[in-house]
Amino acid sequence: MNWIPIVFSCLLFVVGSLLGLSDDEAYYWVLAQKPALAYAFHPPAVAWVIALFSKMGTSPAWVRLPSALTGGLLLALGLNWLNRVGLDQSKRSRAAGVMLSFFGFFSLAWMMVPDIPLFLGWTALFFFTWKICNKKDFHKDSQTVIPYLGLSLSAATVLLSKYSGVLAIFSSFISILFWATKEKKRKAVAFLAFGTMVALIPILVWNSEHEWVSILYQIRDRHSGEEISWIRYGRFWLAEVLLAGPILVGFTCFTVVRVLLSWRKTENAIRFVMVWLLPGALVFCTQPLFSDFKLHWAFVVWWPAVLALAWKSQNEKDWKWIRWQAYYGIALGLLVWICCFFPIGSQLLHHYKGEKFDPRLDVTNDLYGWKDLKSFFATQLDENARRLPVVASRYQTASQAAFSLAGVNHVTMLPRDYRERDEWPELGVSDGWGPNWPRLLTPVLFVADNRYDAPPEYKGATCVKLKRLEARRQGLLIKWIDVWRCDPEKSINR
Repeated sequence: MNWIPIVFSCLLFVVGSLLGLSDDEAYYWVLAQKPALAYAFHPPAVAWVIALFSKMGTSPAWVRLPSALTGGLLLALGLNWLNRVGLDQSKRSRAAGVMLSFFGFFSLAWMMVPDIPLFLGWTALFFFTWKICNKKDFHKDSQTVIPYLGLSLSAATVLLSKYSGVLAIFSSFISILFWATKEKKRKAVAFLAFGTMVALIPILVWNSEHEWVSILYQIRDRHSGEEISWIRYGRFWLAEVLLAGPILVGFTCFTVVRVLLSWRKTENAIRFVMVWLLPGALVFCTQPLFSDFKLHWAFVVWWPAVLALAWKSQNEKDWKWIRWQAYYGIALGLLVWICCFFPIGSQLLHHYKGEKFDPRLDVTNDLYGWKDLKSFFATQLDENARRLPVVASRYQTASQAAFSLAGVNHVTMLPRDYRERDEWPELGVSDGWGPNWPRLLTPVLFVADNRYDAPPEYKGATCVKLKRLEARRQGLLIKWIDVWRCDPEKSINR
C-alpha cells in the first residue's frame, strides 16, 4: 500500500496550489527572501526550505510543495515504523486511515509553517532512534552508519524548526539510555549530540548578535503576564478534543495512566511511544493553565499517540472502537478542505447575522483577497502611485502585500520593533524604523485590511485613502484591503 503516502502528497499539493497564502506563510516567504541564521520568532528551517523551493517560482504552489512532500513522507515513516513493530501487512490501509484521522494536523498539512519541518524531524528522529534501540531491527543495519547519520540529521532538523524540538532530542536521549545496547549507546549519543550542536551554532550566533530576542520571546515573552485560569484551561481541552478526536484523547489519557502504573507489563512499542509523548504533554498540556496558548502546540503530544493507536488498530477487537476515530477524523478533515473552497462558514454567519456578519470569524477567508492586489494596483492606481514604495504596520499585511507585489514594488514593514528590524528592507522612506511611528521622508502607499485595519499614523504626514479592494466568495464580502497614500511634510519632502 505504498501508494497511500504518494496519493496523499498529491492531494496536499493540489489543495495548496489552489489557495492563497495565509498571513504567516506570506511572512515566512518574506523571511526566505533574505536567508539568515535565525529570525525574530523562530529558528530558520522553514525559511531555508521556502528559499530553496522558491527558486522554482513565486506562487503558492512552490511555497507549499515542501509541505505536500512532507505530508506523504510522514505517513511513509509512520507506516515503516509500524511495520517494524509488527503491523499486519493486511492492515496497512487501516493504520494509514487512523493516522490521517488526526485531522487537526493533516487537513492543514498543505500549509508551509514551522510545524511542517518540526514534524518531519520529530518523526525521523523517532524512527531512527527506534532502529538503533531495537536489537532485532538494528541487526539489519549493523554494518552501516546510516541510522546514526539519520539520528544527527533528524536532531538538527527538529531543533532548527522550532525551539520546542529540544523535547524530541531529550526523548531520543532517554530512549537510547534505556534500550540501546552498550556498544551502540555511546556512538548513538555522540551522533545525537553532533546533530544538536550543528543546529545550535546558527541559532546561538544569530541570537548573540540580536540581544537573544528569539530565544527570550519563546521562553519568556509569549508566556508572561498571565494568571491561572481554569476557564482558559477548559477551552484548551475542549479544542484539543475536537481537533484530535475524543477517542484519541481518551486513549492517550488512559494509556498514560496504564503505562505509569504497570511499566514492566506494557508492550515495548507503547513504552517507547510514552517516552516521546510525556515530555510534550508535561509542557503543552499544562501550560494553558498558566498562560495563553495556540491550538497546534499540543499536536506533538497527539502525534505519537496516533502512531500507538494505529498499531492497536490491527487487533479486530480494538478496531471496533478505533474505527470511530478514523471515521470522525477523516470526515472532519474533508469538511475542512471543502470549507477552504466553499464559504460554508460565511454562509452560515450571513444566514444568522445578516449583512453585518463579521467575515473574520470564518478563518478560511484569510486565504482570499490578497492575490488580487497586484492586478488591483495595475488597474486602479495611476502610474505615479504604482511607482511608490509600499508599507504596512503589521507583519501580516506587509507580508501579504510583498508576496502579491513581488517584482513590482518594494515593500517593507513600518514601523517595526527591534526584533524584526533586520527582516525587512530599508527603503529610505523614513527617518527611522520604529518601534514608534517614524517621520516619512518620501511619499508611500500604505495597505491595511479588515483584520488589521488601523490607519497610518506617520508623524506629520498627510494620509489619504485612495482605493478599497473588495474580495467576495459566492457574492459575500469576505475581505477588503484599503490602499492609502501618505505624503511627508513639505519641508522634508525630497
